[in-house]
Amino acid sequence: MSDVSRPEPAPSERPGARRLKYALIASLALNLLVLGAVAGTVFMHGFGRHPPPRSGSGPHQDFGLMGLTRTLPEERRKEMRKNLREDREKLRPLIDDLRAARREAANKLGAEPFDSAALKGAFDVAGEKDRAVREAAVAAFLVHAGQLLPEERRRLADWWLKRNEPFKERLKKKKKDAKEGGAAEATTAPASSN
Repeated sequence: MSDVSRPEPAPSERPGARRLKYALIASLALNLLVLGAVAGTVFMHGFGRHPPPRSGSGPHQDFGLMGLTRTLPEERRKEMRKNLREDREKLRPLIDDLRAARREAANKLGAEPFDSAALKGAFDVAGEKDRAVREAAVAAFLVHAGQLLPEERRRLADWWLKRNEPFKERLKKKKKDAKEGGAAEATTAPASSN
């Protein structure tokens, strides 16, 4: 028998290292997706953009800050909407920077040869840009929340709690309310004669 030894594979050629590399890429891509979703939610719901209605949920109503302004007296409504639009314009450059950072991360992800350090750096930059957008959005929101009456803040808080419920729970409550409302109408509605 001869003693023939195989050369030790390079660390990047080991099967476990390859799987770890792909897991890291997938994890970083997922983190970027989550960061984008958070920034988009803050921007769209916090500053009056109307996302498309969800399928099967009926007409979509925006009860965020812009939606809340619909219930305010006309003079306050106009002033708050003007301030919300101004805040949106102030956020625009930060959001543009975030989008550019995400594009750069996508370019690093698709680049050959793959450079995980460059991708990690691009994710770090995108994360910093995302934090800047969130911090600016929260600062603007705090100003507006301070201008609301206690009843208005409670309505907005109730909407947030409702939106935070799992979809199935909201659907159950909606069906229950519809049944109870229909039964109450049937017992209290006057008989119509045609």
